[in-house]
Amino acid sequence: MIRKDQTMEDPTDADMSPAEDSVGAEGAAEGGPETEAADAVEALQKELAECKDKLLRAQAECANISRRLHQQQIEAVRYAPMGLAREVLNVVDSLERSLANMEASQADKALVDGVRLIADQLIKVMKDHGITPIEAVGKAFDPMVHEAMLSDPSSDEPPGTVTSELVRGYRMFDRVLRPSKVVVAAEKQGDPNGQAE
Repeated sequence: MIRKDQTMEDPTDADMSPAEDSVGAEGAAEGGPETEAADAVEALQKELAECKDKLLRAQAECANISRRLHQQQIEAVRYAPMGLAREVLNVVDSLERSLANMEASQADKALVDGVRLIADQLIKVMKDHGITPIEAVGKAFDPMVHEAMLSDPSSDEPPGTVTSELVRGYRMFDRVLRPSKVVVAAEKQGDPNGQAE
């Protein structure tokens, strides 16, 4: 129990220690709870913006992957019969050789015409499926579609020009099934004095 003559002492600013006084001043300078809340909101907004950016990038990457996979599927279906097409080229070569031999030996015209119709029909089917012959004779040598088997220094064509085709090449759409095996014009050999023959 407190006696009446004793008064309770109220703590005043004078009673505060200097350390307590500096803590109060710092709190006032920082702005208190409002400033902390504003800083937290700003940090969260920044984090939200970063997350949105990451999400947009991930969505764009998924769209790119999806587009690439779709393109690869289309190409896989388009070029799936390449192995079969390469084998069919051997049949076409055999038919062409047979026709050339029959014409040279003056075989029965009806037989030659029948074989020619079969060969033409096969070539039409190949063309319908994107298989076309590679142009070679008279063109500049292109190592992407031609395979040089011989060089011809006696040719009147400019050097690097395909002068004849030994085996016809074919492509399927934009891919080479088999390169053309060709003879390429070379520079003419000169005599020992450096003049062309």
